[in-house]
Amino acid sequence: MPISATDAYARETHLPPLVERALTAARAHGYYAVRREAGRLLHALAGGAEDAIGKTGAGCGVGLAWLASGAREGVRIVGVERDPERARVAAEVFADRPEVEIVHGDWRRIGERGPYGLLVLDGDGTGDSPDDDPADPARLLTPDGTIVIDGLAPAPDDPPPHGREPGRARRFWLRHSALETLQIPLAADLAPLVATRRRLAGTETTWRGFERGQVVRGVVTRIESFGVFVDLDGSEGFITAPELTRRHFDSYDEVVHVGQEVTAEVLAFELFRPQVRISTAALEPDPLAEFARDAFGRPLVGPVTKVVPFGVFVRVAEGVEGLVHRDDLVGPDLPDAGTELTVEVTDINLVLRRVRLRPAR
Repeated sequence: MPISATDAYARETHLPPLVERALTAARAHGYYAVRREAGRLLHALAGGAEDAIGKTGAGCGVGLAWLASGAREGVRIVGVERDPERARVAAEVFADRPEVEIVHGDWRRIGERGPYGLLVLDGDGTGDSPDDDPADPARLLTPDGTIVIDGLAPAPDDPPPHGREPGRARRFWLRHSALETLQIPLAADLAPLVATRRRLAGTETTWRGFERGQVVRGVVTRIESFGVFVDLDGSEGFITAPELTRRHFDSYDEVVHVGQEVTAEVLAFELFRPQVRISTAALEPDPLAEFARDAFGRPLVGPVTKVVPFGVFVRVAEGVEGLVHRDDLVGPDLPDAGTELTVEVTDINLVLRRVRLRPAR
């Protein structure tokens, strides 16, 4: 996609402030942005997503900014970018938006934070070329979830972007048995696909002797980048990364290992696979809710865990971090990571998983 896609925004007025911020970063680094036509589509689709939103090819964050500007309050948003510098820039763009997470790595890392109510694939994972394995919507989408295949030319006869094989991705997604797919013509040279997962799971309350809400025990048989497989007495159980634990972890081996017996709650049934979706995190206490019970009105001491342009994040309890805004800190320089600060809580939002702090008075 040419850089002129970014320049074309110069004719736009009344853009969401977050989109303006991401555009400034994209221009400064000479990077193209998602087409404005596609951006407005993403903005509209985000408003209908009740579950997490994901996007590959995050770039400097313009597409994510459209999504975040249109998303409902409390919806978690994940962007994956393989270029480390662009991932860093995008992280700075969203430094004051804790509901947005930027992950550096291959597009497949999007599976670590799923499943998603809305997933936007831009680049790899669309099946555009023979060596590009397409994403699995049954694994990445919630029941009735929506997937957008961006950056496609309108018809198989038109040359696609980046010299990819004409029509390959379009044919794959239009014919996918698990999806209801439509082509959305946005411009003469742009027609993304929007597909909704057929409701093969989620409405059933019982299946093969399992019941939603039931507590079950099983043994871990396999661990992949997108989640954990569990043997439930002959039936396959699956735990996504967010459903594994409420605690932060950097690698699966910090939480679980093959052969381990786990106890989990049944969430839903994946008839398409077939599979039982389960959650071990559902049986854990919520550290933020526990913290909120007596967090106000007392000084808290904790280390700075992350320094961002808008302030610093401080760990105030196990599994709980909060933001101290730059304006509340004394002096022009931000404290370094590891510095201990004494702070107090000003606001806690359990829906957004957000804690606001200020230096203790």
